[in-house]
Amino acid sequence: MHKLVALLLLLSCLNSNGQKPEKVLVSQSDTSGLYKTSEPDSNTLFYLKMVPGGKPAGVLVILPGSGEMVEDVLKQINLHNLAVRNNLLVIFPSINHGTVKQVAEHRFLDTIFKQVIRQYELPLNKFIIGGFSAGGMLALTYTETAHQYKDSTVIIPLAVFGVDPPLDYAHLWNHCKKDIGRNFSDPAIQEAKSIMQSYRQELGGSPEEFPGNYAKYSIFSYSMNDGGNARYLIHTPVLLFTEPDILWQMKNRHRDFYDLNCADISAMINLLQTEGNRDAELVVTNNKGRRLNGMRHPHSWSIMDSSCCMAWILKQLAR
Repeated sequence: MHKLVALLLLLSCLNSNGQKPEKVLVSQSDTSGLYKTSEPDSNTLFYLKMVPGGKPAGVLVILPGSGEMVEDVLKQINLHNLAVRNNLLVIFPSINHGTVKQVAEHRFLDTIFKQVIRQYELPLNKFIIGGFSAGGMLALTYTETAHQYKDSTVIIPLAVFGVDPPLDYAHLWNHCKKDIGRNFSDPAIQEAKSIMQSYRQELGGSPEEFPGNYAKYSIFSYSMNDGGNARYLIHTPVLLFTEPDILWQMKNRHRDFYDLNCADISAMINLLQTEGNRDAELVVTNNKGRRLNGMRHPHSWSIMDSSCCMAWILKQLAR
């Protein structure tokens, strides 16, 4: 099966026909602040779609990271092009900010899914969803919610992937406290203050004060024996990418391994594998992280190999 998937992927690359994404307007009212742009008065919610030549065999949903413009995602990966060549409909929802509890985000995704399912008569069991950083978090929370609360979402994703997503809100709160205390990197400090303020507003305060809220809304809870909400991923294929460049982190952020997403990412994949999920996979990279402007940064889209991810997606669709 692996050889067949690789051959199909190679043939698809040889028969490329580039396509410009189509923008589909969903709403003029972004009351939950799901998409932040440089235009302060913009409240437009939309999605970009790329449609294959034949009837779509499935759907690939790609979610931007925090503060990232949808159009910029297309410049950093090739996954969407590979997907279209393999007869998948590709969707880029306009979500790059949003909320901690992610209720509004799930509702917006369901609105998009209803539209494309109706328009293209798509199979409900052939949706693959994933994203970078906060986008990966959203993909994972949507998948967990779909399994935890039956019929609460329009679809139940066949598989989910994430590029260096934070997983444990309690861990992230404590990491943010340390970034502020170190007082070393302005970007890290500003991000930490923003995250902690959001947690105060939506979760009530710190994980020590409101442990139940943190467990309820975290993707994974390291302090819980069953991983918290991660238990809802035991029967779902999961692929996570991470790059633990500790020397870069120490030099540029004064962070150590305890601060990095890779700690929770490896712990969750290990838990899923231990619980019998043979389709839970971890890809650890080295020196691949580059931002859109070429700047070295291990927390970037570039740590995901699009061909590797596409081969994994095709394997899941062929099951």
